[in-house]
Amino acid sequence: MNRFLLVLGLLFGGLAGLPSFSAAQMLYDSDRFQVTDTSVAQGDFRATAPSRTMLTSNYQRERTAINFKFSINGRDNERPSGDDIRLRLSPAGGEVLTPVYVFGKRSPTSFPEPGFAAPRPSGTMEVTFRVDMKPMLRAFRAQGVYTPPSGDPIQEEDFRGLYIFGDTAPLTWNLDEASSGDRFRLTDPDGDGVYTITLSFETRDLFPLNDEGAAVWTLSEDISQFPQVESDQRLVDALYNLSLEEVLLNIREEDGAFMAGKKWTGVWTRDISYSILLSLAIIAPEQAKTSLRAKVDDAGRIIQDTGTGGSWPISSDRMTWALAAWEVYLTTGDKDWLEEIYPIIRRSAEADQHAVYNPDTGLVHGESSFMDWREQSYPDWMDPRDIYLSQTLSTNVVHARMYEILGSIAEEKGEDGSRWHEIAGSIRDGINEHLWLPEKDLYSEFRYGRNAYSAVPRTEALGSALAILTDVPSKERQSMMAQNHPVVEFGVPSFWPYIPNIPPYHNAGYWPFVGAYWTWASAEAGNTPGVEHGLGTMYRAAALFLTNKENLVAETGHFEGTQINSDRQLWSVAGTLASVYRVLFGMRFDRDGLHIQPFIPEGYTGTRTLEGVAYRDAVLDITVRGHGSRIVQITLDGQALDEPIIPADLSGQHEVRVIMTGGLPDGRVRIVENRYTPATPDVKRDGDVLTWSLVEGATAYRVIRNGKPVETVEATRHDLKSTQPASLHEYQVAAIGEGGLESFLSEPVRVVADPAVRVIPADAFAQPLESTDPGFSGDGYLPLTKEQNTSVEIELTVEESGMYAIDVRYANGHGPVNTSNKAAIRTMDVGGTTDVIVMPQRGDDVWNDWGYSNPVHVRLPAGTHTLRLSYTDFDENMNRETNAAHLDHIRLTRIGL
Repeated sequence: MNRFLLVLGLLFGGLAGLPSFSAAQMLYDSDRFQVTDTSVAQGDFRATAPSRTMLTSNYQRERTAINFKFSINGRDNERPSGDDIRLRLSPAGGEVLTPVYVFGKRSPTSFPEPGFAAPRPSGTMEVTFRVDMKPMLRAFRAQGVYTPPSGDPIQEEDFRGLYIFGDTAPLTWNLDEASSGDRFRLTDPDGDGVYTITLSFETRDLFPLNDEGAAVWTLSEDISQFPQVESDQRLVDALYNLSLEEVLLNIREEDGAFMAGKKWTGVWTRDISYSILLSLAIIAPEQAKTSLRAKVDDAGRIIQDTGTGGSWPISSDRMTWALAAWEVYLTTGDKDWLEEIYPIIRRSAEADQHAVYNPDTGLVHGESSFMDWREQSYPDWMDPRDIYLSQTLSTNVVHARMYEILGSIAEEKGEDGSRWHEIAGSIRDGINEHLWLPEKDLYSEFRYGRNAYSAVPRTEALGSALAILTDVPSKERQSMMAQNHPVVEFGVPSFWPYIPNIPPYHNAGYWPFVGAYWTWASAEAGNTPGVEHGLGTMYRAAALFLTNKENLVAETGHFEGTQINSDRQLWSVAGTLASVYRVLFGMRFDRDGLHIQPFIPEGYTGTRTLEGVAYRDAVLDITVRGHGSRIVQITLDGQALDEPIIPADLSGQHEVRVIMTGGLPDGRVRIVENRYTPATPDVKRDGDVLTWSLVEGATAYRVIRNGKPVETVEATRHDLKSTQPASLHEYQVAAIGEGGLESFLSEPVRVVADPAVRVIPADAFAQPLESTDPGFSGDGYLPLTKEQNTSVEIELTVEESGMYAIDVRYANGHGPVNTSNKAAIRTMDVGGTTDVIVMPQRGDDVWNDWGYSNPVHVRLPAGTHTLRLSYTDFDENMNRETNAAHLDHIRLTRIGL
């Protein structure tokens, strides 16, 4: 393995004890790669910084493969989600003829290996895709119906067409777009059962090659409007300048807002918010404001982007907007901006208190922040209803911080903010009570279940980082987290351990922006090895790729092999900049001023300057000398400061000079293998026995009842002690593998006596029913719309006092399970309890797929109660026009005394 020589330091600038290194100064050294002040080496791959405005790399520049699937009738029915066909592009004469794929036939998958930079002619490449559909045609002839490998049966008369969708333009993963019209429709003109389509793909060189065959990036944009960096680490300065250029390239011409990346021209709430919080509030506050305004709807609410089950409240991390908006205020001091954002955040928070806040646990419901691709982070049995019920670390930390911010804004305006601070405190307490894993000294990624909850024994990086940065755990726990959190050689994975049989993206993936937050948190927690690892992995990727990629495969460190990827991804760009602003210069913005607390590993020692930092009414030139995490002296215009805080009311041009002590705290970095848990057991009930198949790699199985362990067995069965309990028992099983790694819990199996469950059909509401769509259980279903049946009620008689779970059986065909914004929401009032019923989308124009909503838990004394379902202003979804479902029946289940 190649190594760079570490040159002994010389005295620096007359400051005794501060070494200055020559061009072979080692910043990070591992078995897989090395980073110095001017270069990166990974085996035979090299990236160098000949100057602060130039980078070269002999690493592969463009992906050499495309991922795609085929689709019957515009449904994702060929292969399981994430199981794609990968085609390596090796054109002959500008043309590619694919093998003849058999629809649904799976082939072995492997991670692509990186190659060297090579000339790639610009132009058009014609690719002809071929797929054998004879199995479908034979089934049509024999039975008149075909069941695709990953979907519902299709009648011959319902076959509308075969389509292709994928990840490389002109292909799209948007099935609605891919199946509209004929652009992506395959045809069989000769009737041989092999369908074909020819599509044109554009190829071009991203960067020129130099005489040594390396790609070259040279600064071409005018970045003088931004703060200018100069340090003794030329590589870091060049990556900083490359990132500033990518900031400019990510500003949309039409409105001045930031796009999410080269491939993603839209503005997404979480993407822009996390980017602003990392660094864009510091250098581009006006563009940040424009971008945030783009994510506010006409009703003055923060937009939750289209997503799982029809968006909000299944996905509920839109409050990242508040963190970003507040950061813009802290950096600018703009009171008009404060007046603008306060009602937007408050209005959104009040809706969230109604729809996602659970006062019993102090936690909020909803999907993990950023990890919004269902099977990429959840077990496959969890549908959007289950994902809504989950209580995740990242989303809860965001909400806790949002309420703190609301309280702070109220105080800035001279109002009482105690109401908001109290809610923030309850969420923090809930996180520490329900999500802390004491046996791991880490937080769980999320809690999940239906009527009883368990914490998944995985941990995730973004939520953990945000928790440290917002002081959710104690200082002692912060230190433990920083040292115990799992990372791999190429970075901190989104979560660990990984999910089997799911390709890399959030699963088994490294996202540089998450790495930036984790590195910042490691500095905050005083973990020097963690900071060194974090900076090294970030700089390795950006330097070799000559861009800030969206993500990479955690196992290989390669950008090819994840489900989707993009160059100059905005939050990755912001992350590289944050490594300079937040870590090496230690910039923290608060109400009283700009706090300076650099964290500079020894390899990064020297003098670094940051000139032209616009802070409120001041412009600062900051110089930091030496290394360490503690300050010997800080001066403002030559005058020593008692504390490292630049006052918020400062104005004009000023010089800040900082001298570091050279001391660094101890710590450790926990580098783990890329490990997968066993698969999730599929548990069935057979009379008085629960059974499941053997799970590969499992050595034992843990049986759970109502969220509590019952027994651990080696067999694949569990004898039920009672098959007719007076209240609901929900059983789940986890497979335990090597090293104690546990699978997800299986889908809950209900065991309960018949008298403990009551079903109240829709006709009990005494309203006209409809019966057009099949699959209902009674005489018809009750249509719930914004205009029809907006408030309906029934009388509910309970024979025995106790705790009950109330849910509804419904259909919502207003969109697919993975996108759109038409989740149906209603308020339920019963027995003095007010809660929400969430009815996520179950399929686009699919009205014969019925399922249950979230259960509402309520204590009911014996007697008769009025149950009311109503549509209120707080139930307004993100679509605002369509908020509708079919109600089949109400289910009442006794769950306890």
